[in-house]
Amino acid sequence: MRPKTERAASKKERPGFSAKTVIIPAMIIIMSMHVLIVVNTLRINRSGQSVSETVQSNFAYSQAVKELSSTANSFTDLARAYISTGAESYLVSYLHTIETAEEQNAGVKQMLIDRSPYAYAEIVSAVRFSEMRIEMECRALRLAAEGYGVDLARYPRLADAELTEEEKALGAAEKQRAAALLLISTEYLQTRGETNERISRAAQLAGEETARSIGQQTATLEKYRALQWVMTLVVISVLVLMCALLFLLLLNPLKKSANRVQKGEELPTDKGFSELRSFAASYNELLRHRKTLEDYLRKQSRTDALTGLPNRLAFQDYVSHLSWEKPRSSVTAFSLDVDGLKKANDEHGHAYGDELLRNCGACIQSAFGGEGERHCFRFGGDEFAAFWVDAPKEEIASALEKFRGLQRAFRISISVGYAFAESLSATTVEELFEQADKNMYEAKAERHRGRDAE
Repeated sequence: MRPKTERAASKKERPGFSAKTVIIPAMIIIMSMHVLIVVNTLRINRSGQSVSETVQSNFAYSQAVKELSSTANSFTDLARAYISTGAESYLVSYLHTIETAEEQNAGVKQMLIDRSPYAYAEIVSAVRFSEMRIEMECRALRLAAEGYGVDLARYPRLADAELTEEEKALGAAEKQRAAALLLISTEYLQTRGETNERISRAAQLAGEETARSIGQQTATLEKYRALQWVMTLVVISVLVLMCALLFLLLLNPLKKSANRVQKGEELPTDKGFSELRSFAASYNELLRHRKTLEDYLRKQSRTDALTGLPNRLAFQDYVSHLSWEKPRSSVTAFSLDVDGLKKANDEHGHAYGDELLRNCGACIQSAFGGEGERHCFRFGGDEFAAFWVDAPKEEIASALEKFRGLQRAFRISISVGYAFAESLSATTVEELFEQADKNMYEAKAERHRGRDAE
């Protein structure tokens, strides 16, 4: 495990912002925009409906004004037809048309009372002139009816029309002639003209007011539509930006990290969101811990636990290494065997024997180990080995002399044999060590013979 200070420093080396600082605001913006889009859609629908209702209302008013103008013109035609022919059907039609006109006048005024005050004023004026014209027409019709001898009791509307004293004194033919003259008089024609002019003016003002209203409503509708596009573009932009950031800071780094994980490499801690960087830092720390553990286990698997020297596995790997990597180098192989280990174990116990082996390992490492290509091994119970690569042959004698001195100091006895080769091109490491082992056993046998002679 790395110290806390190192881990704290590693955290400081991982700037960046969190994924939630991108996703949460983006989602809030998108959800808010969706709510606003729904509200704005309702506004657009209401505005469109308002425009449609205004257009329909204007159409209905235009139709009513046209009918009002048509009805006003039909009054004169029906009145003149009756005066010239005396046919009561024209008279009945005229009186019925008056009732229809009154209903139309009330309807048009109701349409305009809240919609266009100026048009309403013109319609009121037109109705007033229309009523004046109807009074003049009813007066002319009464004169004609009396000239034709019609019973006015059947037509109360005509009976209510007032005649001047001069008109009352006229004869039947004169009354018919006076009725015809009344409908072409200047006063009547002016009244009729004023009626039509007021109706036309009311239609014009109402149309202008409708056009302004539709223009305002259309402008509002276009504003809402433009706002709809803006909000839609905001949502699209946020989505595109969020996808780009997720790709650049999450998906792409994740893909590269996955490739590094497959290769067993450390992950970069300066790429992507802070969560990914924290994960990378934790993974790197775990990877370093694992490598440290693997190195420790590897070393333990290749190290003799008792003496601390490389074991048989390390010995075999080193022999293979020499055979392939150092074919032109000079090599000195040493074979060593501890004397009396079994006797020491039997007489003093295995703890004493273990201490003896540790002293032997220290003695061998001190005499034959060191800097450069000088390696010592324990590859058996009492068997040791050492190899020198590219070491001068002249140093062997001094090393053996030092070794004998160390044995006396540690009060131990170790048999040793060696073999030297100028290069491995003429022999192999196995053959060289086999020769050293053979020389060791010869030295051991000679020592035993010397003891027996004493």
